[in-house]
Amino acid sequence: MSDVTSPRAKLVEMLWQLKKTYDKQGDKGVRYVHFNTLLNDPAYRKELIEQAAVSTNPDIRELGIGLLDINTSDALTHGRHDRPAVINPDIAETVGYKSSSEQPPKRSKATLLLSALVVILLGVIVAAIFSKDIAQAVGGTQVVSGSLRGEQLWTKDKTWILDGTVYVEAGARLVIEAGTLVQGRPGSALLVTRDASILARGTALAPIVFTSSAVAGKRQAGDWGGVVLLGNAPVNTADAQIEGLDAGDTRGMFGGSDASDNCGVLEYARIEFAGYEVYANNELNGLTLGGCGSKTIIRNVQVHRALDDGIEIFGGNVDLRHILITGAADDSLDWDMGWTGRVQFMQIQQYAGVGDNAFEADNREGAYQVEPVSEPTLYNVTLQSMNSREKYQRAMTLRRGTGGHFNNIVIAGFSGESIDITDIETVARIQEGKMSFGGLLIADIGADGKRFFAEELADQDDDGGFDEATYLSQRASVGVSPQFLKVTQSETEPDFRVASSSAAKDGAVSVPQSEFWDEAANYRGAMRPGVSASWTDGWTAFPAK
Repeated sequence: MSDVTSPRAKLVEMLWQLKKTYDKQGDKGVRYVHFNTLLNDPAYRKELIEQAAVSTNPDIRELGIGLLDINTSDALTHGRHDRPAVINPDIAETVGYKSSSEQPPKRSKATLLLSALVVILLGVIVAAIFSKDIAQAVGGTQVVSGSLRGEQLWTKDKTWILDGTVYVEAGARLVIEAGTLVQGRPGSALLVTRDASILARGTALAPIVFTSSAVAGKRQAGDWGGVVLLGNAPVNTADAQIEGLDAGDTRGMFGGSDASDNCGVLEYARIEFAGYEVYANNELNGLTLGGCGSKTIIRNVQVHRALDDGIEIFGGNVDLRHILITGAADDSLDWDMGWTGRVQFMQIQQYAGVGDNAFEADNREGAYQVEPVSEPTLYNVTLQSMNSREKYQRAMTLRRGTGGHFNNIVIAGFSGESIDITDIETVARIQEGKMSFGGLLIADIGADGKRFFAEELADQDDDGGFDEATYLSQRASVGVSPQFLKVTQSETEPDFRVASSSAAKDGAVSVPQSEFWDEAANYRGAMRPGVSASWTDGWTAFPAK
């Protein structure tokens, strides 16, 4: 038997050793190593290895330095998704790392001659293609329309303009570089079909921006259709078709039996001025997720000034982490069709007189009992409205048989009420263990700031007599200010932080321990009380037009 270990096996073994060493010995700045994410997320893996390589702990540092030389982002994905990792030059210099690529192997004359011929041939091909596309590529812009097939790369050196609905067709993958600007013309949208994928991984310093093609100062909600990701994860509706497309277009279908389906990666991205009504009750949103599974990564995403919902989720079990939704004209987060994903660190801000609910949740319209039942689990959420009293707004409307587990949530500033549980089928989810609440903090609700729960008498009773006020008050701090640092919020310069003395620092329920959850978030709301900088800093923006 050969004693040669494959590079992949060696990498997995050393990553496991690194995780166990961190778990056993600990290290400043690293609380918990998520091993599944370490294997599946090249960016997370690279960041942790680089941090380990300069650790003051000698065991961790030795593993980190060893991993620098063998870690490539295709080592675990077999080249399907990413290029080889590039080592941070500052880290490399600190640990004395020398990349093997610095000394390229010598090539024979025959190899050089063959390479020259290939270059000449490629030049001829490129010239032929360029002669057709030059009209669209002039001026640093590229107009995109119709269907995308194969591997597509959108680079940051151009502005990519969507014309009509652009479909990433089955089997195709769209890669968008960090710092890329994508603009949507009126009536356009980007739709990733359920057998395709997207890799749009920005950074905090170079986010990917999806916005209107109108000039700054003249942009408005609904200028274009937004981003749609479809997948094969379970939904509770047969032959589900996404809203906003022609009913006969099968490319809008989603759902299946693969709970681990991967729609792709959307990270450090902003989606602005999107969402439009195709026709009555048929709309596209800022970000639409239909049947996306657990391997999909939606992280550090802002949806700003969407004409319909900020994010709408139709079934699947996609997780969301570090999500900011600002100024949605309908609901900030809307779900139905059996969504069972997880959320941690979500900040929602509804503008004065704009939008209805921060959360609008359904199981399924017309079939409240159908399975799988919508039952997401949420921790560390802030639902905030600017409460101008111009429009009746709720923090949560939970209806039509939805479930859900709502934990460590701050609710403040809504003109209507905090939480409305509608329909006896929805109330029944509490007895079934499919709905629960814990660690709530509720303040400044209603015209007088004290109307936390609405009375539902006589014909206003829509939940079979369920006493929301009594039930929810037992699970909440009611009427206690979260102490936002900026009492009067701004649409263009908001500050979502709370004071170190905030009541949000206490009363949280324990966060689960798993690869997804940050169990150190032992506070209520999306922001740790007293922080000088928040996770929204740097990559988010709040343009009025």
